[in-house]
Amino acid sequence: MTPDALCHLRSRVVVLCLLLWALQVPAQAGGKNDPPGTIVLPQAGSYRAPGILRLAGKLHGLPVKVENRQLNDEKITISKEFSKKPVGLAELRILLASQSFYLHTWDHPEHGELLVASRQADWKPENLRYKKVLLVATRQFDEAWIAVQNYVATLNAGLEPGSARMVTLADNRTGKILLWSPNRKWLQAALEAAEKSIADAEKARERLSSYKVLHRRAARLQEAVLKELPAEDRDRLHMVVAPGNHLLYRANQQLSARVLDSLIKLDKPPEKVR
Repeated sequence: MTPDALCHLRSRVVVLCLLLWALQVPAQAGGKNDPPGTIVLPQAGSYRAPGILRLAGKLHGLPVKVENRQLNDEKITISKEFSKKPVGLAELRILLASQSFYLHTWDHPEHGELLVASRQADWKPENLRYKKVLLVATRQFDEAWIAVQNYVATLNAGLEPGSARMVTLADNRTGKILLWSPNRKWLQAALEAAEKSIADAEKARERLSSYKVLHRRAARLQEAVLKELPAEDRDRLHMVVAPGNHLLYRANQQLSARVLDSLIKLDKPPEKVR
């Protein structure tokens, strides 16, 4: 037998062993029978995890959520033995488990039944004693969600294998960020990270302000203010003259405050010449 033929035979034996083992593996968290049906896997290669996990969700008939955002950046490999082949849920579970991706059903109290993808084979929602729902405004949602995910990813990466981890879900349509944690301090730290990101984003957000010039022509006051400001502030300030001797300016919170101070200071009646 040639080396290539021997390698091919070994691969088929490994796949057969995995399939036989799949028949003996009890259903994971949820205790329900696997739904019928199969899906066709893509051709051999490495794929970003979300695409393959969605196939598991399709077989389950459930939306898929990852335990933490880092899993979305990882790869799942489809071997030649599974290339473009139809597989059932048990086979797909084994394929995922061989690469340390484990599927768990979770009857979520607000979103209904979900399929959670985790690096923990024994993940259980019962481990998550503490819960918090953070309601975030639309313009602040991305910053808060990224801050929470970064904190949770860093935290979970430093935990011992098999230990309970934080879980987060988000719905940007309703502005809700949901957090579950086995530890109250972890939950509080995640909330503080979100609140800090919201505060920082609010300070950085540009806003439009108006100033009614009282003692000078608006164009002259504009020149005086711009001359007084440092070059880096002038580059970040947008100021125009508006009807009614007004000045309109757009800047972030910190710069807006400095501009207002300058306007008030410089908006004085011209000195009389004797």
